[in-house]
This record gives sequence, structure tokens and C-alpha cells, in this order.
Amino acid sequence: MVFPNWNGASSQSIPPSFRLPAGRWEKHHIFPQSKDLAAWFERQGVKIHNYTMPIPLSVHRRIHDGTGRGGAWNDAWRDFRANNENASPVEIFKFAGELIHRFELMGGPIQPYSSRPGT
Repeated sequence: MVFPNWNGASSQSIPPSFRLPAGRWEKHHIFPQSKDLAAWFERQGVKIHNYTMPIPLSVHRRIHDGTGRGGAWNDAWRDFRANNENASPVEIFKFAGELIHRFELMGGPIQPYSSRPGT
């Protein structure tokens, strides 16, 4: 998996011809927005709104439902943070790739939250 420029250069991450298949898709924040995790990502130098990917609604619900705290996706990030409080951005991005693979999130290109899928 290749990530776009982690400093927010989205033009390299969104192929102009990319189109999502039909159906309901939602933008998934790779780095969770929950207050506890968002504050940690900010301290570590990771801008959470720069890294989303469109995934099917059913998949989005599957990874976030169940715990009332963002589901298994957020729990995986909390476990990582607990064991890597001083993780560098590179370590955080590497773990993001591992989670994308573990949770089988191969829906669409990584892009900023403000971008429309397929544009």
C-alpha cells in the first residue's frame, strides 16, 4: 500500500479517473476523531482530517460498532497508543497501514476529508 504525501499533498493521491462503484459509501478517518485519540495524534504531528478513505457503509459500521467508543477500529488505536505513547509519525503511519490491511479496508484512495470521492 502506498500512502500519499503525509503532509497533505492530496493531488498525488487522487487519480482523476477514479470512480467508486455504485452503492452507499462513507468517508472513514484512518486516524480516529474521538477526543482522546485526536489529541494524541495532534501531539504526535498527525493531521487526522488529511487521511480518509471511502469505504462501504456496511464496512464502516462493522469496524466502528460494538463498544460505544468507536468500535474495534478505535480500540486498536487505543491499544497502539497505550504501548507506543511516544510513537513517531512514521510509526503511526506504518500502524495505519497494518490496520487497513487487518480490517480489509480496500475501498478507495486516501484523501483529505474535504475532498469528494472520485474527484
